[in-house]
Amino acid sequence: MKTPTLIVRLIGLYLVVTCSIGLLQLHNMASLGGQAFAMNPVLASFPIYCWIGLVVGVATTLFAGRLARLLTFDSELGSKTTDFSDRFMSK
Repeated sequence: MKTPTLIVRLIGLYLVVTCSIGLLQLHNMASLGGQAFAMNPVLASFPIYCWIGLVVGVATTLFAGRLARLLTFDSELGSKTTDFSDRFMSK
C-alpha cells in the first residue's frame, strides 16, 4: 500500500470512529433529556454532520486508492489521450 493511500484510508477510519462516537454520545444525551436539542440550534444540526461524516468516512475507507490517485493527480493516461506536451511537440 502506497503512502497516499494509507493516509487517505486512515483519514476515512478517523471519520468513521469519531462520527460513530459522536452519534453514541448524542444518543446518550437524548436519553438523559431532550431539552438541550430544542434550546441549542448547533446541537440540532450535529446529528446531520455526524451522519454525513460517517458516510464520507466509509466511502473514503472503501475507495482510498482511487481517491488518493485523484487527490495526488497520479491518474493513468488512457490509450486514446495524449499528454499536452507530446501533442504540441509532434507538430
